[in-house]
Amino acid sequence: MLEKFLLTLDIMWKGMFGIFAVIILITFIVMFIQWLEKTLINKSNKTE
Repeated sequence: MLEKFLLTLDIMWKGMFGIFAVIILITFIVMFIQWLEKTLINKSNKTE
């Protein structure tokens, strides 16, 4: 019984870690896209 419970906890923490890692990855991708967009807009405004 305890062995099955520990196995389920092992599966659960791996799944939760995966979800957390994907959320962090998506957050960094969005931040990078916003930074890139701001940088490109500033460069285009300076050339005008």
